[in-house]
Parts: sequence; structure tokens; C-alpha cells
Amino acid sequence: MNTKDLNQENVEEVEQIERKDFEIRSLYIYSGPNYYLNRKSIVFNIYLKPKNERVDFYTPMVLEKLPQLEANLPEAVIDLFAEAVIQILKMDINLFINEYSIQNDGDEYTVAVEFLDQYIAEDCIYFIRDWFRAMSNRTKFDFDDGLAELQMDFDTTLYGGPTLYSLIEAGLKHNIPVNYLFEENQFQWGYGKKQIRGRSTTFSVDGIKDTEFTMFKDMVADFLEMFGFPTPKGKNCFTELEIIEETELLGFPVVVKPVAGHKGQGVTTGIESIEEVKKAFHNIIRSNNEEGTSFDGIIVQQQIYGFDHRLLSVGGKFVAALERVPAFVDGNGKQTIQELIQNENNTVNRIDNPRSPLCKIVIDEDLKDYLALQDISLDSIPHEEERIYLRRVANISQGGVSINVTNNIHPKNIKLVEDIAKYFNVTCLGIDVLAKDISKPWDEGNFGIIEINAGPGVFMHLAPAFGGSIDVPALIMKYHFPQQCYERIPIITGNNLSVNFSHLLYDKLKEIKSDIVFESLTKEGVYLNREYFFQSNTHDKKVKIILRNPKLDIALFNHSKDDIFDYGTYHQGSDIVILENPHYSEEVLKRDLLQLGYFVEVLEDAINVYQEENLVGSLPYDNPIAKDFMILKAIEPILPSLIKKYDLEPGNEAHWTYAKF
Repeated sequence: MNTKDLNQENVEEVEQIERKDFEIRSLYIYSGPNYYLNRKSIVFNIYLKPKNERVDFYTPMVLEKLPQLEANLPEAVIDLFAEAVIQILKMDINLFINEYSIQNDGDEYTVAVEFLDQYIAEDCIYFIRDWFRAMSNRTKFDFDDGLAELQMDFDTTLYGGPTLYSLIEAGLKHNIPVNYLFEENQFQWGYGKKQIRGRSTTFSVDGIKDTEFTMFKDMVADFLEMFGFPTPKGKNCFTELEIIEETELLGFPVVVKPVAGHKGQGVTTGIESIEEVKKAFHNIIRSNNEEGTSFDGIIVQQQIYGFDHRLLSVGGKFVAALERVPAFVDGNGKQTIQELIQNENNTVNRIDNPRSPLCKIVIDEDLKDYLALQDISLDSIPHEEERIYLRRVANISQGGVSINVTNNIHPKNIKLVEDIAKYFNVTCLGIDVLAKDISKPWDEGNFGIIEINAGPGVFMHLAPAFGGSIDVPALIMKYHFPQQCYERIPIITGNNLSVNFSHLLYDKLKEIKSDIVFESLTKEGVYLNREYFFQSNTHDKKVKIILRNPKLDIALFNHSKDDIFDYGTYHQGSDIVILENPHYSEEVLKRDLLQLGYFVEVLEDAINVYQEENLVGSLPYDNPIAKDFMILKAIEPILPSLIKKYDLEPGNEAHWTYAKF
């Protein structure tokens, strides 16, 4: 499927030799709100031949593949086309994509749709175009294979990672601004000093040394043992001779695993012989060499028997417990283990996309070796209802099955989780334990902590194979942004804001808060407090750089009609919008005014201030030179409550107040 290489700095126009039905041109990407839609959008022009007006011709064929559209069936072909694009962008897994807009543009339509990944969005648009053309021409179109190809492509994007996507969606659902920082290859939730940045569950506010520490299982084991928490004895070894000697001291059975491993990779459990120890040791070394990673040693430790559990804390508080069972198949007396694995991989739970609770079971050497230990192979035929476990480890990434047991955990085990979490400055802490019965206290035996993780996957709690869902992504957002306004800083926007107004505003803000950090994008460039900062990059990138400042208290942005048409505004919403003789495109600033925000109307003889639609104050003026001073005077009563509204102090739920002129 061909995709044009487009970006917003260099959009190539498509030459029109002849107008074709459903012809698409001028694909354009906006990284945030814009004239067409109040969110990140891909915008394109589409031509429909005048004869192509009967929606009832397409409706039956569209509903055959997209029956979910029947509940709110569009009445025009262009609306049906846009709805079909949205549904394909959802990837048949109900991704959080819903909004689009349509405008007439001469003999064309301008369509804007929200999206996640630019290149997938482009491919989806062309896919729907080709489908509608095929329907129009009554030619064959392989819809199912095309959608499957798009889904596979989507799975390879950043949004295809279940944990990362779930965090992005949690932010969007809770009105927390989420933006991708291409230069850093990570996401940003929130603005300015309220922001967090990261990928997966490791964030910019987490302690880097604590995060690094949890990666070294040998040191973590020493740490846990020092506190008297139950953890298997073992040692980090660097040579074959050393690991053999340590194994003989520990006694069988033992576990061998890499010091800095993750997702159960390289872990061999239930080892009963020196030969198996040697094999596991050299498998880890070979894997290290193939991946080009540093060799930090290999741990051998006592085997603890029990059910595998992941206990999770967010912000130091226990939130979820999951039991993980190694991948298995149940025999039917007819099919081989390999055929049973294929059957299992074809189930809905193992589609292996950002919404599926289970991963595919991969047939590899580890799986074959574990079957061999049971004196069976892929060609063996298990008896009716005979359960065959396929792996030693129960990690979800290795095909394991997840069961929510949050309601079963003993209070003493909850306290154990929170006692450990107190010592780590991280958002999320995953503690892996083996326990015969998680409902029994940890100090009554049959309980051992295997390892801890500072960046654990959390989607498995949101979508376990069995048991109720625990919305951990929402809990993470709640931890970082505990109440409304914690995700934002005050934002003031307008269409004719000068550097002089910026300086006047900064001086006034300093009277309210002496150490305030104020950054502005005016017609003359970007200023940090009163100092010139830079004047480069595109308009949306300037906004992005400002909002990326982790010390920023308040921001001001000037958006001209050209800025809005070419780049959009990037940021979501404004607290104060100041418009003077606005072009119709600049009215989008007022469209995106936040709830209880203020609109300042600059007229030839007066400055009117509205809270939403209600006039709350007016100032006359007749001296254009004094305009900046008069605008400042008009909004001056708002500024103290504006700053207080976004105060970070817990419990401050101040609402806007407006002092009379």
C-alpha cells in the first residue's frame, strides 16, 4: 500500500490531469487543534462526481463490513466516507478515535479526521478511497485482507504497544493533553511544570537511580534480604565454573536468569542438573552476544514453588494483583500439541493487538526444551482434558494467562507491597512473587519475592484473561493529575499580541508571584520572562518547545490567521482569549476557550471582557498607543484567580472569581 511522504513543512500539491471520483489531494497534518478540528488532525480534499449523490447505493455494502454504522447512518456519501475512515482508524479494536469535520470547498469537500499515527492514517484514507471506488465501479475489493494489513502495520507503531497506548488513551479520556515529542521519542502528558514525559510506565518524574537499581536482580535481592523480606537465596555469577560451584552450594532445584533481563526472557526454572545449568548459562551469553548488550552476570538462585503473581503499586499504594499461569493447552485426544497451540493462537484473546489480553504462543527452543523435560514433543497427542504446560515462566509476553486476584490478596501482603514501594521514587512498582496462596500472609511461608520492576506493563491489569478489569492507566493519570487543572498551566492567547504586551503582562504577574516563570510567543519571537529566547522553527514547534519547559508557570501565544491555517495552535484550549478584528480562522481561539475561561474583545472604542458568553466588564479607550496598557488593565482583575486556579497545592479547588472594574 503506497503512502505519500508528507509533512507540514513540505506538502506537495497533486496535479489534476482529470477529476476522478473520490480523488484525494492536499493531505495535511496538524499536530494539535486547528481551524478544522479542535484536536490533532489529518486534513484532505476529496472530489465526488456530481452524479455520485445516492448514499443508498453504498449503504448496504458499507454496512456489510462496518455494521456498527447502522445505529447512526449518514445521509450523504461524503459523511458515509468520513465515518468509514473513522471506523478503519479504530482498527477494529475500538481505539479512542471519534471526531471528524466536513466543509464544502468549491467542487470538493475538505475533510478533517483525528488520528494517532500519521502514516497509518494516510493509508487508511487511501484504503477507504479505493474501497468506495471499487463499489462505484462494481469491481472486486479485498476488504478483509486490506484491513488485516493495516492492523499489522499499526501494531508496529508506538501506539501498537498495549501499555503505552492504554496510557495515551487514559490521558485523552480524562482531558489531559497528550503530545508526542518526536525529537525525544517519548510522549508528554500535561503542560509546563505540570507535565510528565515518558514511554510506558517510566516517567520523567521517576528517580533515575531507583529505576536503574531495579534492573539489577542481584542487588535487589540483597536489598530485600536486608529488610527481612522473603526472597530466594542466590548469587550473580560471571563464569561457568562459578555458577556450577554456587549451584552445588544451593542445591537443586534452581533458577538461572540474566541480571538485567525483562519479560521473563532468558529465565530457566526448575533446573535439576548441572548440564541444564550450563545450557541455561550459555543460552543467556549467546543471547547477549546476538543482541550486542553488555554482560552483567547471570543469577542462579533457589527455586521457590508457588503460583506466579504480579503485585502492583502506583504512587506507593497497592492497586492490583494478577496471577499469571504459564502458557498451556488442553488436550482433546485427537490433535497434536502443535495443532492445539495453533487453535489457541486463533482465539479472540490471542489476537495479540493493543487490546487483546494475551500474546501469541511462540514455538521456540525454550518451549521445545520444556516439552522434552516432560518426555513429550510438539507431535504428541494429549489425552482428553489433559493440560500441557508449554513454558517454565508465566510472563504474559511469553504467552502466559492472566487472572485478576486483586480482591483475594491478604492485607498483610498489601502492606508488604507498600512497605517496599516506600523506598522507591517511582510511579509504578511491579513486584513479582511466587505464592502458594496469595490470600495467606506472606510470613506464613510459601511466599517469595522473585524480582521488582520500576517500569512494569499495566495493560494486563486493564484487560486480564479472567476476572474483572483494574483501570491502572486511569489510576496513573489520577496519581500525577489528582484533580482538574493539575494537568495544565494558565494559557493566554490572541491574534495581535505584541512583545510590549508580553513584557507588561510579565511585570504584572511578578507582582502576584515573584518567582513566576513566564514564556511568550509574540509576533516578534519567543521570550522567556523579559529576555529574547529564540525565533526559529515552525509555529507549532515554537509552542511545543514552550510547553515542554518543565519550570513554566504561565504561557502566552499569539496566533495569526497564517499560523492557524499553516500549523494550527498545537495546544489544547485557552484560559483567556484576546481578539482584535479577528479573521474567521482566528475565531477558533474562542471556539477552544476552556470552561469558565475569559474572552476579551478589543474594539475601536472599548475593551469588553466576557466570561464565556456573559459580559462581566468593559473599558473604553481612545488612544491606540495605550492599547496594550488598556488590555492589561481589562484582564488585571482576572490574573490572581487565574494563577490560584492552577495552584499545585493539594486541596486547592479554587474557582474563578472576577473583580469588578
